[in-house]
Amino acid sequence: MKSFYMICTRDTVGSNASFHCKDGKGYATDIDKAHIYTLEEAQKAWEHGRSIDQPVCTESVLSLAEYHVDCQYIPRETVIQEGCTSYVGYVKGDWDGNDVYWLNDRGYPSTNFSIAKRFTTPDLTMDNIVWLPLDIADAQKRRTFRLANFNARSMVQSAGLRVPEWLKKQRRRKGNSGKTRWNCPCCGKISWQYDPYTFSGCLDIYCREYRPIYEWDK
Repeated sequence: MKSFYMICTRDTVGSNASFHCKDGKGYATDIDKAHIYTLEEAQKAWEHGRSIDQPVCTESVLSLAEYHVDCQYIPRETVIQEGCTSYVGYVKGDWDGNDVYWLNDRGYPSTNFSIAKRFTTPDLTMDNIVWLPLDIADAQKRRTFRLANFNARSMVQSAGLRVPEWLKKQRRRKGNSGKTRWNCPCCGKISWQYDPYTFSGCLDIYCREYRPIYEWDK
């Protein structure tokens, strides 16, 4: 039987989607705190929800989930433990929302904690890196979903949900341009685009979601 989460597109944190929490307790980027709806419950909640509420199939979300670590729950300075032989390092002062960027073997730091490189000893000559024992960071990891990976066709309609009539009418009232308003999932800036289902990219060249407008239709 299909099950669903409910995303609040207004409350994104960095590139992470925020979900309606269990028992109506606010919103969270931690998937494991998200309320789980049956197909019938998700359809009803969507029918009576807001334009910023978006149901999404749990199976699709979990298949694309990544472990991230929030900077608020880990030390801001290097921690060295006697006898520790497994360390991870993150970039000081650089965040995606609240999530830190970990060193790995792929040539560039990533928020994906699952690919963080394990070091037997920290390189303390790297002034821009905060080093932590693996167990300290691992204890704070949580599963997240990147909003840019959302696809309405495969994660909503194909999963059995029907777009509410009121939302269809709202989407038709987009003006003569035929464009839909989006907030960039990374920086939050407004973008107008023709695709109403999938974010095409941000026009801010300093944003990680930047994509030149001439590439949007590709």
